[in-house]
Amino acid sequence: MPTFHHVNLGVLPGQADDEGRFLVDVLGYRKVPDEELPEGIDVLWYRADDGTEVHLSDDPEHRAAQRAHVAVVVGETLGAIRDRLAASAVEYRSFEREGFPPIVTCRDPAGNLWELRG
Repeated sequence: MPTFHHVNLGVLPGQADDEGRFLVDVLGYRKVPDEELPEGIDVLWYRADDGTEVHLSDDPEHRAAQRAHVAVVVGETLGAIRDRLAASAVEYRSFEREGFPPIVTCRDPAGNLWELRG
């Protein structure tokens, strides 16, 4: 049975620091220290408590998709993440519908769309 390991997101050159701050400060990922990465890897790695990862690659041609997105179950931390989005002046939308978990959508500094599920 397949399990999710990581997503690799493109960022424009020079945008990785802002993207990394979003991943750490807003979503709660941790940066994987460079010394833990395989030698010769020119990608930044971020890891969640469950072991899943987000990798960032410089992409001079990066254009964020309109609908393609990363969906992450954040559970009970959704409210705190929503507060951090607001404090960081990141625009977001909240959705609540009976029978579905609450959902927040936002775009990261590189324009990638995130679906955060409670």
